[in-house]
Amino acid sequence: MDANVLADPGFESGAFGSWTACGNAAAVIDSTNPHTGSYDALVGNLSSNPGEESGLDGVCQTVTVPSSGQLSVWVDEGTSETSTSVADQEADLLDANGNVITTLYSENGNTNGYVQKTFDLSSYAGQSVQLFFGIYGSGSSSDYNFVYVDDVSLTGATATPTPASTPTPGSTPTPSSAAPCNDQQFLNDQASFANGSLSGDQLEDVCGSVTQVLPSKVTSSGNHGYFYLQMPDGSTIEIVSNLDAMAQAPSNDPPSTWPWVAVGQYVYVQGRYYYDNSSSQGIDWTEDDTGSWPYVGWVYVCDTSGNNCQKYW
Repeated sequence: MDANVLADPGFESGAFGSWTACGNAAAVIDSTNPHTGSYDALVGNLSSNPGEESGLDGVCQTVTVPSSGQLSVWVDEGTSETSTSVADQEADLLDANGNVITTLYSENGNTNGYVQKTFDLSSYAGQSVQLFFGIYGSGSSSDYNFVYVDDVSLTGATATPTPASTPTPGSTPTPSSAAPCNDQQFLNDQASFANGSLSGDQLEDVCGSVTQVLPSKVTSSGNHGYFYLQMPDGSTIEIVSNLDAMAQAPSNDPPSTWPWVAVGQYVYVQGRYYYDNSSSQGIDWTEDDTGSWPYVGWVYVCDTSGNNCQKYW
């Protein structure tokens, strides 16, 4: 039987260490409801304590996916939410910056006890990823949403590490220069935020290929669509579009249903780059209705070669 490559897979250390509290960092090591052993991880709020936080909250561990990697996890879930567009329990693979590579599952689960979930990660063999288990909270003051996590296993033959989402040489399309693009300036600003030499939101013009499209979600500021754009160094950045505001554009408004971008398409984006921390950053206000932000944003959606572009804002 292949060995489990994860450290502290059952949280039996009783503390964070190999695992970290990620997202909103409100997860806790718990001893009230383990699947086996003495400890588990608890993410979210129980029915006895309604009032959800807003956004992602979970536990993470960085690992190199082995060849023929098979992931399993035991979860005990409960929620009063009924739509995954608002809140969910989920598992993801994240890159080093906390961006979602893929969502393994997303649901509004009420399991009434532990159930096992399994995933084939063989297509990610050799990649260094963060495993994320947790919830997305709606911020509702009257709802609850939680998941207990225990006995996580990732097995398979040891693989040689390769960078996650590394682009194949020569795979970057030659675009038609539909709009301004300065990816290097973005990367410089990202590095300056990370080392503390830059603060305050920045106007960015970026372009690249779409690597993932997520379902839209309703937050306190409206209905938002999310996708990830790949940078020249192989990393990705989340693009957030206020779908309600874009639908009000006097012209060039996008289709009424999301998504209107697809994996593999080439996009140009102008918007506000915000950096809260390495796990919470992105480009938003990609529309003409930006309130106090003095710049108009937009998204050009092009074909895979960067041509035949349609502007949305």
